[in-house]
Amino acid sequence: MTAYGGRVPEIHVVQRRAEHLKSAAEALRLVHERDGYPMVWPEDPVAWLSPGRSLDGWVALLDGAVVGHVLLVEGDVVEHAAEVAVAASVAVAQLAGVSRLFVAPAARGGGVAAALLDRALRASAERGRRLALDVLDDGGPAVRLYERLGWARVTSGPAGWTRPDGERPQAAAYLSPG
Repeated sequence: MTAYGGRVPEIHVVQRRAEHLKSAAEALRLVHERDGYPMVWPEDPVAWLSPGRSLDGWVALLDGAVVGHVLLVEGDVVEHAAEVAVAASVAVAQLAGVSRLFVAPAARGGGVAAALLDRALRASAERGRRLALDVLDDGGPAVRLYERLGWARVTSGPAGWTRPDGERPQAAAYLSPG
């Protein structure tokens, strides 16, 4: 990770607190500028990082700087939640979802996303829920990450939201390993 002088700093995943939100929004802006996530820049990025139906949240810190973020949300927020619940042999209420997951470009490739997902997975298990997520079904880096980490694709279909051009993209739904 050249951004850190050739050394690999230790990743600290900590409970998200109010004082992390401004820095998380700054990291999100870098992600948006590079990757177009989120597709439409929110009027209030701090509020966007705190949607309703959230159960918990964490940030990843490298050398004290916020470089990643993830939320645990109610399972019915996940695209195609009913199909995911059937595949997991649980009720939708027994699912939890991953949301607002991102890693700043300079911190990628060092395990930040995996560490955030691991923390969400442990929190979901502690709540007695199976973890699921949805992702734009574009074969991109996020899809490759989830599949490399052992997430199982359950289904794919039109998303419940539209792009700025009005198109309804394909969203893939995944279940956590295990």
